[in-house]
Amino acid sequence: MIPLWVASFLLLAQFAPPFKSVLREGEFAFLPPDSPSLEGERLLAEAFPQIKTASQVVIVANRNSNGEELRKEDKTFLTEKLVPRLEELVSDEGGYAESLATVETDSTDTSPVEESENEPAAETSSESEPAGSAESENPQSDVTEPLSSEEKTSERSLISRIKTFEDRFIGPLLISEDKQAALVIIEFSTEFLDKRSFPTIEKIESIVSELQSEKPEGLQLSLSGSSTVGRDIIEAAQQSASATELWTVLLVVILLILIYRAPFLALIPLITVYIATNFALKFLALLAGWNIIGLFNGVEIYVTVVLYGAGVDYCMFLISRYSEELDAGNSMDEAMEKTLGSVGSALAASAGTTICGLAMMAFAEFGKFHQAGIAMSLSLVFVLAAAITFAPALLLFAGRWAFWPQVYSERIKSSAGWVSPTSVIARLFEAQWIQAFWDWVGQLILRRPATIWLATIGLMAPFALISIVWYHNLSYGLLSELPDENTSVQGAEAVQEHFPAGTIGPVTLLVKKNALDFALDDEIVLEDLVNNLNEVKDQFGIIDVRALTQPLGEKHAGEAPEADTFLARGTLKNRVQKYYIGDADQNQGETNEEQIGGNVARIEILFNKDPFSRFSIDQLNEFEQALTQKGPKGLLPEEFQQETELHLIGPPASIRDLKNVTRGDQFLIHVLVICGVLLVLIMLLKRIAISVYLIFTVFISYLATLGLTFVLFWSFDPVNFTGLDWKVPIFLFTILIAVGEDYNIYLIARINEEQRRHGTVQGIIVALSKTGSIISSCGIIMAGTFSSLMAGSLTGMHQLGFALAFGVLLDTFIVRPILVPAYLVMLHTDRFGKLGLLLGSEPDDEEAVEETEANVHS
Repeated sequence: MIPLWVASFLLLAQFAPPFKSVLREGEFAFLPPDSPSLEGERLLAEAFPQIKTASQVVIVANRNSNGEELRKEDKTFLTEKLVPRLEELVSDEGGYAESLATVETDSTDTSPVEESENEPAAETSSESEPAGSAESENPQSDVTEPLSSEEKTSERSLISRIKTFEDRFIGPLLISEDKQAALVIIEFSTEFLDKRSFPTIEKIESIVSELQSEKPEGLQLSLSGSSTVGRDIIEAAQQSASATELWTVLLVVILLILIYRAPFLALIPLITVYIATNFALKFLALLAGWNIIGLFNGVEIYVTVVLYGAGVDYCMFLISRYSEELDAGNSMDEAMEKTLGSVGSALAASAGTTICGLAMMAFAEFGKFHQAGIAMSLSLVFVLAAAITFAPALLLFAGRWAFWPQVYSERIKSSAGWVSPTSVIARLFEAQWIQAFWDWVGQLILRRPATIWLATIGLMAPFALISIVWYHNLSYGLLSELPDENTSVQGAEAVQEHFPAGTIGPVTLLVKKNALDFALDDEIVLEDLVNNLNEVKDQFGIIDVRALTQPLGEKHAGEAPEADTFLARGTLKNRVQKYYIGDADQNQGETNEEQIGGNVARIEILFNKDPFSRFSIDQLNEFEQALTQKGPKGLLPEEFQQETELHLIGPPASIRDLKNVTRGDQFLIHVLVICGVLLVLIMLLKRIAISVYLIFTVFISYLATLGLTFVLFWSFDPVNFTGLDWKVPIFLFTILIAVGEDYNIYLIARINEEQRRHGTVQGIIVALSKTGSIISSCGIIMAGTFSSLMAGSLTGMHQLGFALAFGVLLDTFIVRPILVPAYLVMLHTDRFGKLGLLLGSEPDDEEAVEETEANVHS
């Protein structure tokens, strides 16, 4: 069996592509195709084909002293020191890129100065964290100019343009209103998550670092922008994945050695799970390479921790029962045969429950949930197969040396049941400490089951209530995932200190009206709409509105240059029209290239709320409700109130779609996971009421865990805490419900076995005593595995790692040894009266009452 596994792994490794090569980046790209924000982005791409996706690095310059405006020497430093160094970088890399946003025009070219003058109204949100919609549309992407023939002859860099406050057209947008900060924007022709831009970003960081000694005293330079955030997110995810895998292995090794005190025995579960995990990842990469499944960047973290946690547990139960059979005097071959006959079915049932629960995530609409469900459930098949084939083969291959340093005999004595006699726990059993503890717990439950049950539920209930109240207080921001000392986080804070909060993610309103041509005769209609929006700015928290009629917004309307300064490319009106007016569902062939006009108007709106907070969603909903309201009270002029398409895109719109989709997925997955696991339990236990109760125990454990996690991370920063990461509740629920039932299945299986020997009630207590140490050991291993998620730098992983670790420990030390046995004792001692039959008791439980009274008196 060992050669077969090794040969299969090597064969698979030959055909499987590198795992990282099949991963898909992004967050909002995993939204369903019919999401409103994605539909709006498709309209944007159709109506404005010259405006393609781009990303930016933004350098923020401000003075250290609060309230001090930028000085003349500060601006001189930026224009004469910083910008020339950036231009040298572009030159060294082969000149400006032919940006994906290049506008096709006639062959008449202009000077660089004239090109910058022709720049339409660029959004200052380029310095910001990337919007979810940034993957297909970026509010900052401008209509950029064609390159000179000299530039086109050389290999291009990824930088398409450098913008500064000296641009005579967009300059006012790159100086803060308080005059205390300025922006230098380096636009890229690549997506904000495109790894090709990372080396260039590092070079920009080096330039900024090198100029620190030359900058005026008191001037502070910070980096942010969508490209910087994308780079930091991907690097943090990769670092978290590596750290999680490393600490998972280290923690498992340490815990196994502490438990078994037999190095070879500790290595058997580790080698088994290592082979199974790598086999599963190779298989997933192969399927992804064939486009059978999709994989997102970070899925390997979830697969690794689940496989290590579950796989080591499976191996520990196998080894424990193997030790029991050896204690009974069987040879090693006979012991393994009997072990697989008795434990194999329980392991398969346990794994089947977990696989069924995790697989329910495949029904989610959100791509990451869907892919994680497929990856984790499919991978568990390999770890189960390894646990019942590869691990037994390793044990038999090692023979008596598996238990080294105790190798003097094939017979191994143990008085502890399912625990290796060479373990620390077994040594403690010699003093009867741990065994006495579990005996005491059993007797306490036997004497006062109702009191113990109510006290336990009472302690968990407040946290469960907190989780229900705060359930939808979730954080959707990308920057909130990164640590505070991160480059892009500090840069974003510098931007938000001097620019409106909505600057880092404006909302784009697309108005499509086939009967109108906004660029020609119907411009007055658009002006009415913009005026209406200007009038309600205070009501809806709008900072500024930019459109064809006010390209730089209402505040800078008087600062735009005169049209006669743009003779090289036509009138200013034509240039602005190409940016704010587009065609959709119309012929855009070569014959119409030079025509100005279109049925789609683009209006960009800056709000005063952080676009990545849940408050921006409420703000957007209120604005949209007023926008779509019919009649004289609505914001739309009469001409727009019939046969008009309205689309809102940008960070708040994408986050709203993410929230709506994931909230729907949460409800769906909750129902499917509970129903799926319940059906498996009913098939295994053949008792509906008890199966329902087992689901209840892990569900209230989930709620209590989630509530405590809310309270803990809120206590770290009560002022700035915006909620748990949006992925935590659904992954926590699915994994805890699916994995948590493992221990219940093990306990119930042992209860059924012991009840045949010791009676209905006493069998419960004996099973609790005999499984106490091994299930506790498995729970500690599982919790340690999940806690490795906290080894990385992503906040969401810290939260999920803590929640999973605590939830498993709660299941291990509260649900399994208290809530389940206490309920069964009450049930079988007729504590529920006539309701007993409905709650799972059996007709012969009257004998159990007499049995319990005798046990208590004894």
